[in-house]
Amino acid sequence: MNSKKTKLTIWAVISQIRLKVILFSLIGFAAFAAFIGIEVTSQSGFCNSCHIMNDYYASWEKSTHSDVECLKCHLQPGFTNYLVGKINGLAQSVDCMVGRVGTQAEATVFDVSCLRSACHSVDQLLEEEILFGSVKFTHKGHIQETFDGIDVSCSTCHSHYQGDENFSVQKEICFSCHFIKSDQSTKGLVQSECLDCHNVPEKVIERGLVKVNHQEFVSYEAGCEQSCHKKQVEHVSNVSDTSCLQCHSFGMSPDDTSEHLHASHTGTGPEKVECLSCHGKVMHGPDQSSSLATMINCENCHSDTHGAQATIFSANQNMTHIQGNEKVLSPMFLTHVECTGCHVESKSSETGALDSLGTVARAVPRACDNCHEAGTGQRYVPFWQKRIKELYAEAHEKLRKFEADSQQPLSADAQQRITRAKEILDSIQADGSWGVH
Repeated sequence: MNSKKTKLTIWAVISQIRLKVILFSLIGFAAFAAFIGIEVTSQSGFCNSCHIMNDYYASWEKSTHSDVECLKCHLQPGFTNYLVGKINGLAQSVDCMVGRVGTQAEATVFDVSCLRSACHSVDQLLEEEILFGSVKFTHKGHIQETFDGIDVSCSTCHSHYQGDENFSVQKEICFSCHFIKSDQSTKGLVQSECLDCHNVPEKVIERGLVKVNHQEFVSYEAGCEQSCHKKQVEHVSNVSDTSCLQCHSFGMSPDDTSEHLHASHTGTGPEKVECLSCHGKVMHGPDQSSSLATMINCENCHSDTHGAQATIFSANQNMTHIQGNEKVLSPMFLTHVECTGCHVESKSSETGALDSLGTVARAVPRACDNCHEAGTGQRYVPFWQKRIKELYAEAHEKLRKFEADSQQPLSADAQQRITRAKEILDSIQADGSWGVH
């Protein structure tokens, strides 16, 4: 009996030893597998095993960061962040194996990853002046700044948008902040001037018959934006609901402000949206002007040059005492006849000056015949103008004489009538059509 008990005891001990060996072996194998898994999944090549990463991996290989593993940027420093990143990576691997993969990757690079001691230095970036093509650039005013709800981060400018190279900077991103103006404001998001980025060109630029010597303009103390380049630095923001519907079920709310929209879409999380997705490409530079004439904005000097004619034709005169039911609408306005319906004769400038090589469109009586019977314009237009000129001269003389003969202070009602009469006479004279409009 003792022998049997001894044998059972020995087998029990052996079984326990075997169990412990198996258990430790499994633990060791699991640890080894985990170590191998961690090492394998830490390699950038592993990221390329998912097909949606192929384009991003190719752009990384072409970039200046090709010697930096993906996780160095995409995981924030610290053991906890590393552990969380590995767990998320495992979940993404499972999603990839079972086919739960989207059409576009979502990843975030936080500034703390870029600005760690082994990579980029804030102090060095702030001191360094960079020549980006022909543009002078410095990180001053960009790092850790906020503009209208946009917390400027490294990934705000360094993105995957261009596609050919990882973390490259697309010029249109710069233009979005520096040149876009809100349709509700006259100021841009960032106030900048031409000379903040460009040096004054030393070379004389020739365009057709025109030679532009920038050095000469500078000697006259002429401002770049005010003189010639205003069109190139002012672009009105044009974000439509169509842009919103690419991601959302509904368009913008009337209460949404640019600051709120920027804060919601320009963060560093997966919800980050590239500026160009909403604003489109913002073009900038003289190469965007097809000719010298497109750089000249006549309205800089000649604003509302046809305002009097337009207000007479549409009965929108800004008269102090006129009532809505007293407006006399032109029959041509009511039938939607545009200015070009009467201004049909092209007339060249007769000054002989080189600065006026174009033509102007004159209104002529024969234009009436396009809608009325032949000869209508020739019969009626001279009659209208002759009669209106006679009435104008008569009313003007009566008003002058009345004011000259008035000995007593005028009543408030009389003063209002005189003011109204002057407004009517002034508008008729400024219009110049003498009754046609």
